[in-house]
Amino acid sequence: MIKLKKKNIKTPILLIIAALSILGCSSNPLEIDVSDVSVDIDVQRMEQDLFRLPVSNYDIRNEQLLTKYGFLYEAFLMDMIGEGSPYDPMAGTYLKGFITDSLMQNFNTEIHNHFGDFSFFKNNLEEAFKHYKYYFPDSTIPHIITFYSNFNANAFPYSNNIAIGLDMYLGSDHQFVKSLPNEVFPQFIKDKMQDKYLVADVMKAWLLNRFSEDVGEDFLSKIISLGKVMYILDAVLPNEEDDVKFGCAKEELDWCIYNEQNIWKTIVKDQVLYSKDKARILQYITDGPFTKDMPRESPARVGVWLGWQIVRDYMSYNEVTIEELIQQKSPKLILKSYSQGNRE
Repeated sequence: MIKLKKKNIKTPILLIIAALSILGCSSNPLEIDVSDVSVDIDVQRMEQDLFRLPVSNYDIRNEQLLTKYGFLYEAFLMDMIGEGSPYDPMAGTYLKGFITDSLMQNFNTEIHNHFGDFSFFKNNLEEAFKHYKYYFPDSTIPHIITFYSNFNANAFPYSNNIAIGLDMYLGSDHQFVKSLPNEVFPQFIKDKMQDKYLVADVMKAWLLNRFSEDVGEDFLSKIISLGKVMYILDAVLPNEEDDVKFGCAKEELDWCIYNEQNIWKTIVKDQVLYSKDKARILQYITDGPFTKDMPRESPARVGVWLGWQIVRDYMSYNEVTIEELIQQKSPKLILKSYSQGNRE
């Protein structure tokens, strides 16, 4: 009797363990092995060169920075710090005035203290681009350039580069961030100035630049296009939290999950789904403290979040590769698989 009892108990336990093992392996199809994918990210540090090039002649330093960084240095000098053209005969003098300013020296110190060792972010970016290379093996890997943006830019691509304004990731509780004027930098912007968003912002900027497309002028087309980008972000950052990928607080994302059916019903009831009203579309896909016409507990860009869920359901319920997702130009066909939040 005892042996039978042990046998009867042991067999289902083994079956359960085996089933759980199978489920665990297939729970996230985007968790893939990229150990054989070779990626070596090239990181250049413009903010370090700006303040630390061993040259006392600022005309020469201006020329060196212009030669090495080109467009980014021009944009920095002219648009971000407003010191004029690097081709101006007085550019060296203007550059000296900026670099030797005590406040700028303090900024440089704080950025160095926080990001002097960039290896953690470099390693995470390399891992993300390994996944990117896995799905798009013929793609070129961009160069990474870090710089001080004077609180003008976080991450943006240009040519085959991605520039990262490190000052935008000092931390929402940093003294310099707190001192930024609220009329220019409202709290919802300051809340996102955290380094946990840095890698996701970089990858999102690169993917938007490559994969964002206009397949129609209506709301559904816009959110499906952006939802595709977010799904590819899932693929290159399979272990990152959704709130970090989306760029919002966890509580805001939880609000979306809890209210998904209500979000869908509101969009259908208010006839937003196929609307071509640009102002109406923008209120659902642009940044802000929350999404207009929705509760203040909502994050901004609820439309983008909804498009993300629609694409996720499409990929979950159909045997479709990422390449096939990109090639699929029918938002209505993708919408057919949407569960409207009714997931088991």
